[in-house]
Amino acid sequence: MSDPKAIRQELNKLTKMPPWGRRQGDHWDQLSNFIYHTQTLADLWARIVEVARREKLEPREFGAYAVRRWYNHHTHDQILQLFYAHPTVEPEPDAKHRTIDFYLRGLPFDLKISRFPAAYPESLKYGWQHRHHLAHWLYLHQSQQGRFHTGNRLFIILHHRTAPALAWQLRRDFEALAQQVGHFLEAPTLFGLSLNPGQTGQTHRPWTGVIFYVKS
Repeated sequence: MSDPKAIRQELNKLTKMPPWGRRQGDHWDQLSNFIYHTQTLADLWARIVEVARREKLEPREFGAYAVRRWYNHHTHDQILQLFYAHPTVEPEPDAKHRTIDFYLRGLPFDLKISRFPAAYPESLKYGWQHRHHLAHWLYLHQSQQGRFHTGNRLFIILHHRTAPALAWQLRRDFEALAQQVGHFLEAPTLFGLSLNPGQTGQTHRPWTGVIFYVKS
């Protein structure tokens, strides 16, 4: 396991979040899988240049893709440590499990961290007050790539009131996130959903919960 203090220092060095530049897909994911075991920004860019040269890719485009994956992965991993530190949470033994990160109240959960979606048809206040509705919308509008699933999922929703585009920075505000996660875990509010994505006739009934971190 990486040194939390060291990796958090590296995450804080990122001053600008580049756009994906393209839809996330298996091929570029495979080419950038070095992000999982790359700890520093300097080493990350060294690997980006190496792979881009070898695969004849445009370095800036591939670099933006890899940097986003690196940042999202390592912030997700550090936020998971906040859950693991709580006595009511049991980590999933298989760190590579695609749909389970931990167990809460004996139920398996996947952790999903994202900004408050601009496409959500209601206001932030409505989503805050009607978390069941927001969670249902998030399941039905999740990406069809990678971690798509209809199993139990716990959402952390980030929103920066004065500068929504800076919501990505809230993923590394671990002190504030620790307070929100700890507050939730003291008395978890979990609720069941009834999902029929694509109107296939197959109904899924996951358990879910929503944690908000909103910064003014």
